[in-house]
Amino acid sequence: MDSEQKDDSSKRVQLIFSAKSSGPAGSSSKLDELPREEMAQRFTQSLDNAASEVFTMMVGTPLGPSDQAIHPRVADYTAMIGLAGDLCGVLSFRCGNNSALLIAGKMLGTDEHVSDECVRDALGEICNMVAGSFKGQLSDIAEKCMLSVPTVVSGKDYYLYPLVDGLRIQVSKTFEGSLIWMTLDVHNN
Repeated sequence: MDSEQKDDSSKRVQLIFSAKSSGPAGSSSKLDELPREEMAQRFTQSLDNAASEVFTMMVGTPLGPSDQAIHPRVADYTAMIGLAGDLCGVLSFRCGNNSALLIAGKMLGTDEHVSDECVRDALGEICNMVAGSFKGQLSDIAEKCMLSVPTVVSGKDYYLYPLVDGLRIQVSKTFEGSLIWMTLDVHNN
């Protein structure tokens, strides 16, 4: 078989996340007491509010509504942060290359070319701040929730497989006319 005809799946990166409670067996949290529908509604509203707050404050641009609730299979950039403790899971922020460059430029206060490193740092910080704001809005149920260091993935040839047996919340917004997505995968105890 010619090398150009080989399946190029070996170049694909697969990211697999698992979010499990590390608490003692049989322990319950305030999260367990919430009905699933109420939890979904509260988490969606908190994630939406957190993203809007962070973008207005740090990027200087309000987010607009989006009617596209389904996020893309792959985006150019994905920033992720883990949640552990009372609230266990993974929060991710995804956007296209143009949005990533614009976000970084606005955060740095420049219209000039922004390095790849600065773009990754800016997106990691946006994800970190959205997660922190989200957590703060849920202080009654996420009192003892810790955040991991953000991780940023760039490129298009990857898949995300969250191994979570809980709840998935997806929020899409518009930023300067382009779509951006936040996804929260929460593990239920």
